[in-house]
Amino acid sequence: MFILYFALWVVLNGKWTTEIGVFGLVFAALAYAFTWKYMGYSPKVDLALLRRVPSAIGYGATLVLEIIKANLAVCRMILKGEFEPKPQLVHFDVPLKKNRHLVALANSITLTPGTITVELEDSHFTVHALDESVVDGLDDGVFVQKLIKMEKLHMMQDTVKQAAPAAQAEEAQGEEENHEH
Repeated sequence: MFILYFALWVVLNGKWTTEIGVFGLVFAALAYAFTWKYMGYSPKVDLALLRRVPSAIGYGATLVLEIIKANLAVCRMILKGEFEPKPQLVHFDVPLKKNRHLVALANSITLTPGTITVELEDSHFTVHALDESVVDGLDDGVFVQKLIKMEKLHMMQDTVKQAAPAAQAEEAQGEEENHEH
């Protein structure tokens, strides 16, 4: 987060001087101290978020690829002289638990040409599709599979992160008991 604050400072200044760099370091440190104290941020949170970056980049690459493929498919449909769309509303559920992954799926569907997420309630989606040919794979396609993997990975990372303080507390308690004997 400190690096992001510093980068934002430099970008918003629009140029680089030693003075801007020094002030940027000071202001980034102050902003980071504020987020640490009042927003629950810490280096541990930064590291946890940093571990999630590769999976987010992979998902973003998949999203771009799927958008390109959908663009080409919709262009082919439109350029066909006899294309007559058969729009549909599709309802389906996904096994995702975290809101951020559900929202990512809803946004990914909407960003993909030919589909729009109309409603998301719990893990139930209502999607409008331009044609029945774009309906396949909405409920268990590449987006859902990638997000399921990401969710499992994130839950595993969260479990490890939560288990570490408990293990340290047990270890400290064991040391106290040894000192008492």
